[in-house]
Amino acid sequence: MSKKIIRLLLSASIMMIGLTGCGGTEEEDKLRVGVDLKFPPFSYVDEEGEPAGFEVEIAEAFGEFIGQEVEIVNTDFSLLLPALETGDVDILIADMARTDERAKKADFSIPYRYTYTLALVNKEFAEANGVDEKMTEEEFFALPDAQFIGLAGTKGVYYPQSKGVEVTEVTEIGTGLIEISKGQSDVLIASNEVFSFQAADPENTIVYAGIKNQDGSNFAVRLGDTEMLAKANEFIESMYAEGGLYEQMAEKYDPIIAEFLQNDEVGLDFITEPVK
Repeated sequence: MSKKIIRLLLSASIMMIGLTGCGGTEEEDKLRVGVDLKFPPFSYVDEEGEPAGFEVEIAEAFGEFIGQEVEIVNTDFSLLLPALETGDVDILIADMARTDERAKKADFSIPYRYTYTLALVNKEFAEANGVDEKMTEEEFFALPDAQFIGLAGTKGVYYPQSKGVEVTEVTEIGTGLIEISKGQSDVLIASNEVFSFQAADPENTIVYAGIKNQDGSNFAVRLGDTEMLAKANEFIESMYAEGGLYEQMAEKYDPIIAEFLQNDEVGLDFITEPVK
């Protein structure tokens, strides 16, 4: 084989290695954001099959803020922290509140939005047991023979458990909603989305809003990832600044939040501002 041919083959090999390396770098430069796309209007799959919603827009804005392209990784809520621990995602932006147990597995940012604690109650059970807005939280969690059901890994499990109540855990929120509607279970604890759950089945369910608890939702990063955590906190602070992202999103999301919560008097600030 001539020296000229050998040089050409070596050049081609170097070019191929360079191209392969570039492809890997481009993939590595993506910010992989873990989100559960089953909670419209906050995170869902739109009619074109693309990730959409409040959390998705925040994730994309965060990527722009730190100069990285964003890849939304649709992950069941109960598997989000394991995905973060194993490196399948780089950060979670998924309406996740910090708890002592979760803090053993991830580091959490300052809050970027807030959720109330609400109960979806089977209507027949509520009427039989006098469940209404006059009932205190203590009375509610002391209801005899109440069957609680909750989504694994969420406040739907840990909050009633903190009140000494046994909870049946499910891995799909739809399973819990069906059980409440059919009267197979009596109570499902969740966040702001309870209003939309009830609006979907007003004949069989009511909302109990007497629970005096509000949680902050945080970005979650891998334990020890101080660089990503600092970027997340800086970004969240910028969202709340005058002229920041939340002011820019208000025109779009004020009516969406009002419809979601079935209350024309509230808007985006209902979920982004803590109770004073």
